[in-house]
Amino acid sequence: MTDHAPASQHPEVHPEPNFDPVHRFSAWLERMDRAPATIDAYHADVADLVRAYAPRPVEDLSTRDLREYLAARVAHDTWAPPTVRRHLQSIKTFYRYLIGEESLRAPGPAELLDEPVPEPRAPHVIPVAQIDTLFDWLVARARDDAAARMDLALYGLCYHGALLVSEAVNLTKTAVRGGPRVMHLDVVGRRGETSQVTLEGEPAAWMARWLAERPSPSRARDRAFVFIHPRTRLHTSRQRAWDRLKRIARAAGLPEDTTAAIGPHSLRHSHAAHLAVRATAIADVRDALRQRSPRYAAVYFREAR
Repeated sequence: MTDHAPASQHPEVHPEPNFDPVHRFSAWLERMDRAPATIDAYHADVADLVRAYAPRPVEDLSTRDLREYLAARVAHDTWAPPTVRRHLQSIKTFYRYLIGEESLRAPGPAELLDEPVPEPRAPHVIPVAQIDTLFDWLVARARDDAAARMDLALYGLCYHGALLVSEAVNLTKTAVRGGPRVMHLDVVGRRGETSQVTLEGEPAAWMARWLAERPSPSRARDRAFVFIHPRTRLHTSRQRAWDRLKRIARAAGLPEDTTAAIGPHSLRHSHAAHLAVRATAIADVRDALRQRSPRYAAVYFREAR
């Protein structure tokens, strides 16, 4: 007779979180006339905190507990800065509620919390040889295809000019000056700030060629923009620029891992990384990306090493 091992006498028990304070907090936010979306977001953020420390009551958590929780979430979930700020505000508002409405002793554990600054993530960088393959394919297609000539100018901006795709597709005709040797661009960033970018050599020639044949748009509201698709005669959108680049990468024969990850932003990252490999100073990479802080530019040097 063979003995079978009995089932565990002590199965793992997961403590049940106490979400009652979270529900009372949400009801209080509603009485304070907070927007429904804010209430939902704050409720979810604080519920995550309760779940992480269960069965410890949230009233017993220390400033160190909260700081370690936020730092761990930033590192594990790779939160962007706006997400970090929202969670920090959610937790601070929750503890202010506990002090004002549920007799938690002031000042509470959250009042001295600072925003944990996430380390910049390593960007997706395309090797130089693959960048050359991509643009060689576009140059060959551009001899007979107007759409390829537009793409050559557009993705040339993303790589050689290190433009964000939103900056590139929203470039206007009045923001471009110069000719096929040198082009000066007034680029409007995501926050409305304007910066100057200079293109020289082939990228300037690609832009000049496209501007000379750019079709008239079919809609009056598109008249200002540089990138009007030659077949649809519509302003090229950010999403279409992403989709087309993936198709181009596949057609050019780039490896599967590159075609899966590539996007216009990859071209910008790759330009910065290739500058770093050539031992350009951090300040030069920062200037190429038009960033104020050297912190993000330093990532490319760490990756290059």
